Order: sequence, then C-alpha cells, then structure tokens
Amino acid sequence: MNPFALYVKLFGGGVSIDIGNEGNSAFDWSRRRFQVDPFRKGAAAAEPARSAKEEALMTMQISDAATTGYSIIIPEETVARAAGYLEELRVGRTQPGARLRDRLQGADLRAMTELELLGKLMDTKLPQIFAEKNVTGDGSDWSLTELGLLGDISIAAPVTIFDNGNHNAPTPHVPPFSGMLVFTPGALLRNGQGHTPADWNETTAPDSQLSAEGYYNFYRRRLLPVFRYINDHAIKPRSAFVTVPGLGCGQFAGPFQGQLGGHLQAVLQRFLSEHGSSFPNLKAVYFDPYSECENSRREIHGISFMVRPLRLPGNEGKSQLCRPVTYAEKTDDFSDCVLYSIVAWDHVSWPGNDFFIGSRATDDGVKAAATNSMSVLTGVEERMTPHAASTSRRSPTPVGMQWSKIS
Repeated sequence: MNPFALYVKLFGGGVSIDIGNEGNSAFDWSRRRFQVDPFRKGAAAAEPARSAKEEALMTMQISDAATTGYSIIIPEETVARAAGYLEELRVGRTQPGARLRDRLQGADLRAMTELELLGKLMDTKLPQIFAEKNVTGDGSDWSLTELGLLGDISIAAPVTIFDNGNHNAPTPHVPPFSGMLVFTPGALLRNGQGHTPADWNETTAPDSQLSAEGYYNFYRRRLLPVFRYINDHAIKPRSAFVTVPGLGCGQFAGPFQGQLGGHLQAVLQRFLSEHGSSFPNLKAVYFDPYSECENSRREIHGISFMVRPLRLPGNEGKSQLCRPVTYAEKTDDFSDCVLYSIVAWDHVSWPGNDFFIGSRATDDGVKAAATNSMSVLTGVEERMTPHAASTSRRSPTPVGMQWSKIS
C-alpha cells in the first residue's frame, strides 16, 4: 500500500495530569478523540491535485495546527498494519506484548478500531527509556510488530525555543522565538538484550549488510507524512527551514555506527528529488550528521539541501535550534523562514526522553531542554532558572518536582 499520510490531531490540545501517581500516564492517548486528515501520495515526482474533500480537511488541519497543542502524524500504511495486527489479536493468531496486554485488560477487541489500538499502544510508552539498551522486543515488553508501529508515529509540537540546542554550553536566544519540533524515531538497529532490533529486518539484507532500498523505503514511509505536515503547516511559499539530525546514526546504529551518515544523506537527497516538487513551502533542509559526512549543497526543486556536520570547521555554533538566518550563506535569505526541527526520538519513550530525568544528552533530551515542548505536551507549566556559563536550564513548577514523577 502507498504510504498515504494521516494527520491525527488531538482535540483541545491538552492532556490530564495526575502528578505524583506513578500508575497513571500523563499521555493517555487511548482516551483522546482523533481527527484524521488523509493526503494521497500519487506518483513519486508529481503528485495529483487533492480532491475538494481533502482540501477542506487540509484547511481544517492547518487551522488547528496553528493553535496551542500538538499533532500525531501517522502514515496510512501504519494504520493499515495496525488493522492487520488488531485482527490477529482478535482471532488469537498472535499474542500482544506484555505492556500492551496490560493496557488491553477488559477491552473488547471486536469493537476496537485500529486507531484505538494505536492509542492503547502509545499508552505503553515510558517517560524515560533508551530503546537500544533496555528493550527486549520478544514480547516480554513489546513485540517487534508493536515496536515497528510505534516507530512509525511522529509527534509535532509548536514550541518556544530558548537556546540553540547545543549539547554543551548552549547559547541562549534573547529573546526566545517560536518554532516547531517534530519527534520522529530513526531506524533502531541495536538491541542491548541480545534480540533482533526493532527495524533490523526491514532495513538489512539477508547477509546482515544494510539494504539501500530497504533503508530508503523505511525512511520514506516515516518522513513523507512528516514533510507533508511541515509543508502544510508552513502555509507560505518557501517559509519552512527544516533541520534534520543524524536520525538513527548514533546509539541506534548498532554494528553500523559511524557508517550511516552517508546513507541517510543519500536517502534525504533521493527523497527530495522524488517528492520535493510537492513541498513548495520548504526553503531549505539542513542536515547535520554531527561528525559524519562532508559539507555539500544541492538545490532540489527549489529546496536548498545543505549537509553541514556540526563538527566540521565553519559549522561550529550552528546547532539545530538556531534562528534560520544563522544558517544563511552567500546570497541566502532565510529572514522570513520559520524553524522546523526534526528530533531523533525513541520508539517507546515520551517526547523528551532523558530530560524527564534532568539529562541533556540525546537529541531528544537536548531539544526538550532547549524548548517548552514538555509543557506543550504534558500541560505542566515550567519556569526558567539560570545556571553556569550564562546558559539556561528549565525546571517545572512547583520547584523541586521531577519530570519523572508525572508518570
């Protein structure tokens, strides 16, 4: 099936919090009502005009997405896979992983929809966990099917950006500015428990080498609805500046660590070549694989594809949460652009992951720490507190409460 994009928007934009009760999740996805907005993929290089119904839905989604709250972005192919998995559960052909089984206690599978199943599955996420180390994937926590479904789901949150997103000694933005974070899991090719990694079978060949075609199709499915969301949210022509980290190139890479930057660069270049003509509101895609790849730049369907590893001379100070004008080179004019930053997310964590325990180590944790994303996502207000080197660190109110206690 073609990976049509489904935009799923939470009504009201808020979530209920039971602070201090670790038995309840702040993200009670299964109790939310969903608004679904389909977009057809069409041919790879030239997408057909949308129907009147689709245009109306698109307008409704853009209007909603501009308000406070967040959006869940799911490829339609993933919804179809969820429907197939639900049917297998109904007839007893397969058993759910332990965490989903707990969530399904007392549920009527015959009356359940695939979106409701995905909501239950998202309820199995933990505030903080590193999937490459702590997930088994053999059913004792999640099954491989469940991990694949979770990994396909992205979350977009409109945020206030307080610093440039550098891992160490970040530079504060004075004043802060508005942007968008899109939390998207990369390919999980490591399993610290000795089992098959979540995305191994889809992205590797029988000889355990990376499959270029499998790797591309994998990211195409996950990124196409994300880029469509960004394009439609931006509204104005050439107004979206998108920063992209080395998705799956770090701890997730497993035996391919240090090798995936170039493969992901090739994926993004091909992706923009095949689909860039349908993103008229994108101005630039700034790919930062940190210490992999060399500087390069191409203009693809009017989109500047800039490869700028942070560790290379000349790229220092250009972390992924800078104002768009910071990335301008020569005749570039990014002064009217809005920043959209894709976040390397974890399949089974809440957005923000390690910042829930006060750590600013992963791309997930760094970008949560540099923005108010956790307030947007949980409804808990936070405040700014100063720390050394004139940087900024935030803590939620009331003072002393830990993010991990919201679970």
